[in-house]
Amino acid sequence: MIVKSPLSISESEIRNFSEKYIMSLESEYLAWYNYIKNATQSRRENSVKDRKFSEPDLLKIYPNPSVLDVGTGRTSAVGTISPEEGHVIKLSACDVLADAYDLLNSLYGLKPYVKVEFAFVERLTDRYEQNSFDIVRMSNALDHCYDPFTGIFEMLKVAKIGGTVRLIHWENEAEYEMQYGMHQWNITSKGEDSMLIWRKDFRADIRDILKGCARIRTERRKMTNGRYLIASDIVKTDNIETSAKTGMNLFDEAIIRFCLMKTSARFSSAYRKAGNNDPFRKSMFKKLIAYAPMGLRKYVPSWLERCVRGLSRKIGY
Repeated sequence: MIVKSPLSISESEIRNFSEKYIMSLESEYLAWYNYIKNATQSRRENSVKDRKFSEPDLLKIYPNPSVLDVGTGRTSAVGTISPEEGHVIKLSACDVLADAYDLLNSLYGLKPYVKVEFAFVERLTDRYEQNSFDIVRMSNALDHCYDPFTGIFEMLKVAKIGGTVRLIHWENEAEYEMQYGMHQWNITSKGEDSMLIWRKDFRADIRDILKGCARIRTERRKMTNGRYLIASDIVKTDNIETSAKTGMNLFDEAIIRFCLMKTSARFSSAYRKAGNNDPFRKSMFKKLIAYAPMGLRKYVPSWLERCVRGLSRKIGY
């Protein structure tokens, strides 16, 4: 079945959002940097240790699951320790800042129990084979996406038929955070079979887009802090294809800007302002700014790389 993202965004919106996205990646890394820098070594080490599997209810359906944790952050919270004997959990994890987190972990001699790999959710199939995972999980990261609909399509593509894409997010996080940083989308529900993704100028229910290739079940959970979690399980019932691209779509531009970030002084200036003068800084600047194109050469289609030089002039880099 062919599916298509309902987003249609102007060139000026792409440009403005791209700028904000790059700066948000910067602030996301800085937050982790300062957290780890100020933590005790024992707390740092505990943060990267294995833990109990976070989705034990799914072991009834998938006794020995292959799992992908998308947008995992510095280390995965999913875990591979089964709550009972007889289950083997094979976990993969990915994040757009994976290589930057590798640098941060190496600074403090930390070895996460699972390696976090470089991948964009909107480009998961450039990194992973289709129909590979029983469970694909994302927690509090879909609201960061350029295009959350394409992100869901990509997660469904790498899931097996009959597999589950589990999405757990704070309700209406962009509104709660006042669109600060990477929080750009709101997620809520209009019922048990609904997952509504919206912002002030746009809204769509993923249920309507995925009819015929997936079924959805959503639970709205009230938490002790008074807020709600939106927990959705999207079960893949048929293979999906995304509609052919005509020209450059929203996320293609985002990736190109991310690649071109190596020519920017933003990262280094932010770290100087933060007063990070340790010996690791120069190496970190160099690798952090350069890692994106290294990843792109590996995981992004070659035609996109060929466009970078010309587009850099077009968008003013």
